[in-house]
Amino acid sequence: MLVKSDAEEEKKKIEELMQGDPELMRQHQLFLAEMAFKQELIDRRKASALTQKDISERSGLSQQAISRLEKGNGGTIETILRYLGAMGCSLTLKEA
Repeated sequence: MLVKSDAEEEKKKIEELMQGDPELMRQHQLFLAEMAFKQELIDRRKASALTQKDISERSGLSQQAISRLEKGNGGTIETILRYLGAMGCSLTLKEA
């Protein structure tokens, strides 16, 4: 049986769980930051009219590695740097 999810209800439940668990809160914040970063990679790639195959050819990474990185399934700092380099970008640190 399929049940339609309620995003607001799910958000409330997640917030309730995290209130009493600082470690869970930290992990959730890291997860959200990682997903935002990877979405930014995808958005930048698409804005540059590049495909995953283009990034693969430019970076020397397999298209599967590009796909895994964009889906949030891994990605070493080397992979990320090669991906960024293929788009003519670099990684910069800034104060929060």
